[in-house]
Amino acid sequence: MKIKKYVVTNIREAMDMIKRELGDKAIILSTRKVKKGGFLGIGAKTFLEVTAMAEEDKKIVKEENRNVYKLQELLVKNRREREGREFEELKRMIEDLKNMLIVEKNKNLPAGISKVIRGFEKQEVDSEIVSKIAEYLRITYGDVDPNSDDLLRKLSDYLVPFVKANVPELSGKILFVGPTGVGKTTTLAKIAAILKIEMKKNIAILTLDTYRIAAAEQLKTYATIMDIPMRIAYTPKEASIELSAMVDYDAILMDTAGRSQKNDLQMGELKALVDLVKPDIIFLVLSMNYRYEDLKDMIKRFSIVSPSHLILTKLDETDSLGHLINAPYYSNIPLSYITNGQRVPEDIFEANTYEVSRMVVSEVLKYARSG
Repeated sequence: MKIKKYVVTNIREAMDMIKRELGDKAIILSTRKVKKGGFLGIGAKTFLEVTAMAEEDKKIVKEENRNVYKLQELLVKNRREREGREFEELKRMIEDLKNMLIVEKNKNLPAGISKVIRGFEKQEVDSEIVSKIAEYLRITYGDVDPNSDDLLRKLSDYLVPFVKANVPELSGKILFVGPTGVGKTTTLAKIAAILKIEMKKNIAILTLDTYRIAAAEQLKTYATIMDIPMRIAYTPKEASIELSAMVDYDAILMDTAGRSQKNDLQMGELKALVDLVKPDIIFLVLSMNYRYEDLKDMIKRFSIVSPSHLILTKLDETDSLGHLINAPYYSNIPLSYITNGQRVPEDIFEANTYEVSRMVVSEVLKYARSG
């Protein structure tokens, strides 16, 4: 560091020398009196010793300190990311081990129960639920006949607690969120038709999906046919202004652009929007034809906006009904609606706990009886 000591007769002399050599922004670190000259202390003169440092050196020290802090922050961040990866890897290992144990356990099941369990696996029902079903059947009945007329009722009754379903009162600000390609806009139009035509509600539509011109045009067509007022908001602030002008409606249905759950920027934008408009209901719309691992990842990522209810779409595009149970079971969010086609408003129905259970079990037994 550029630090110098000056031995002078007075402070003014020191100031002149410091200014000349270290610049106008130099700072004085210390001053003290010292004696010089004479013989054995006799006749020594008193001087002033001044220690000074260039101001730029002070900045360097601060910058060095900042760099140290940045390095510490980076180390902490890297450690957290490493710990996060290790934790996720550990979770995957535990999940794999659990699935291996379940598979091994199911190998020794009686013949009839084994057929039923293969039916549940064919429907891609969560392995934890399947394991509980197997244990229930084994302990309660020893074995079962898949062709029994009574088995449909017994299994449906047992599954009911695993299926969380609820249809909310459709009023206030209702927001539809979800990944791309799940059919949010068409689903919104179906619910708008139910509210307007069947329930005679005074409703409006606000679209925030300005990424896709086609989506806004599609919604505008539906709104015109059903004589529902529709507005477009290009920013969260505009959305807030539009909502302020819609307070007299029974319900306001808000469409959003599809978001990739892996895009942190898009998810952050969605969170900011939700925080601003403060919806009364948030429907997370998901497709039935996703892999279960992808479905779980979407539910996890979209939890940032705290969805209140689920809608599952495209039932007509899959032979696997497991997600009717998996989605509400994994998310602990109630399932409200299921869609099974593109027709508006016909291809949508309310989720009923027992009916959902019965739908899944019917497919399970169809497979078990054919084997």
